[in-house]
Amino acid sequence: MQRSPARSWTDSPHFRQLRLVAPAPLPWTARLAAATRVWATNPALLAALLLIVAIAARSAQFGNPVVQVDDEFYLLTGDRMLHGALPYVDIWDRKPVGLFLIYAAIRLLGGAGVLQYQLVATLFAVATGFVIARIARNLAGPHGAAAAGVVYILYLGMFGGEGGQSPVFYNLFVALAVWAMTDIARRPGFGRRAFAMGLAAMLLVGVAMQVKYTALFEGMFFGLALLWFGWQRGVGRVALAAMAGAWIAAALLPTLAAWGYYAAIGHGDAFVQANFVSILDRTSDGVGITLKRLGWIALCLAPLGIAAWLGRGLARPVGEDVRRFLQGWAIAAIGGVLIFGTYFDHYALPLIAPLCVLAAAWFGDAEAGVVLASANVRLRIPAGVALMALVTGLSLLLINDNRRDRGWGPQVERMADFIRPQLRDCLYVFDGEPSLYQLTGSCLPTRWPFPSHLSLSRESQAIGTDPVAEIRRIMAAKPEFVVASTRPDPDLNPRALDYMTALLARDYVPALEVPVGSRSRIVYRRRPNG
Repeated sequence: MQRSPARSWTDSPHFRQLRLVAPAPLPWTARLAAATRVWATNPALLAALLLIVAIAARSAQFGNPVVQVDDEFYLLTGDRMLHGALPYVDIWDRKPVGLFLIYAAIRLLGGAGVLQYQLVATLFAVATGFVIARIARNLAGPHGAAAAGVVYILYLGMFGGEGGQSPVFYNLFVALAVWAMTDIARRPGFGRRAFAMGLAAMLLVGVAMQVKYTALFEGMFFGLALLWFGWQRGVGRVALAAMAGAWIAAALLPTLAAWGYYAAIGHGDAFVQANFVSILDRTSDGVGITLKRLGWIALCLAPLGIAAWLGRGLARPVGEDVRRFLQGWAIAAIGGVLIFGTYFDHYALPLIAPLCVLAAAWFGDAEAGVVLASANVRLRIPAGVALMALVTGLSLLLINDNRRDRGWGPQVERMADFIRPQLRDCLYVFDGEPSLYQLTGSCLPTRWPFPSHLSLSRESQAIGTDPVAEIRRIMAAKPEFVVASTRPDPDLNPRALDYMTALLARDYVPALEVPVGSRSRIVYRRRPNG
């Protein structure tokens, strides 16, 4: 009797096979590709698609005033600028003034400002995704390029970019600069058009630097690339030197204009200390914490980084200058993040754009994807769609974690509703949400209203004053309400914490305790004889 061939356990109908490289597309995927081609090739429809994706991905945080503590402070500063406050003089921070001007402009839209800044940030994310898709057409077809724009928007939530972090705004200016640079790289010769496009690119970098200075490193790479393109294509040394001077001037113009304004009104020293000196004087959180943050960034970026690597061999035929430039952009962005250190999650946001561009070829490859197969069912998921699904799931988990850890609107509004009707002088937020100043309408008791600047050890040498002396000055004015936390930050300055603990126990009583995220905030009221 002839024995039937042995069956492997993989022949079971319950087995599901996962493969990264699939055979030719199945009929339903071919029909889907044909149906979506109109979205991928029509600019207006692509923009509409990106807008729908952005609203769906970010709407969970719409209206939340405590999405991220940085956003709270930027909105507060923009609001107070409209009432005459001057950054670095009346409100201290090290971010460039361009970021605060964006938030001040947003406050002109009316309302409380929270939903307004989140909607404007969403529009910036959509515009950046659109530009990424246009840049990616150098390496990929329309489907891969469109997928790159969608993945960019979805990936923002992986690194705290679902709100108004500075890279959500300045990535647009950098992407526009890259778009101009690829025009130069793609065209033969180096004439007036190339010089003008280079001038536009460097001016856009300059604008980006006035939103966050980390754009400097990408700008330096763009400048070197312009010099290389010009030299390689026969521009003489004298002409190239003159062009280089113009490009450098364009990149520095926004920063020099801001510095010049402050110098003209007698506050040039305050501008320099906040924008440049303080960055070098801030200490780190320790090697262990820094490496842990860097490891988390690397882990979260790994899927996109792998996709970018796989896309290297799949890119459509394109000039070597374009390919090398786009790869160099990614390297420059990574270098900028590594040099600055500290490695908070949102520091990775500038890396998403170049990696999405490089990954576009893999997203659009007809044979790249995931196949789920059994005896009766065979399902193929294109690579771009598979990464979108993965990132959507992970980013939603992280956004929900952020809401649980940082809090939600009703929690903070409960404190504000308690304080506001009783407030007769300035509130002081020692350890809590800076949005309370805006929600209560309080005056600012100090030039340093961002709580971490006065309370954290890493800031103690960087803010231009002795933080404990400033806290003593604030408390000498006897603010009626002080907000602190039941679980202080581990990096809280021990001198500041000891002073405030003793003073609050002596002169204040707990009036309200509210859980805000993973911590409880305590609103202290001054004793009548305090």
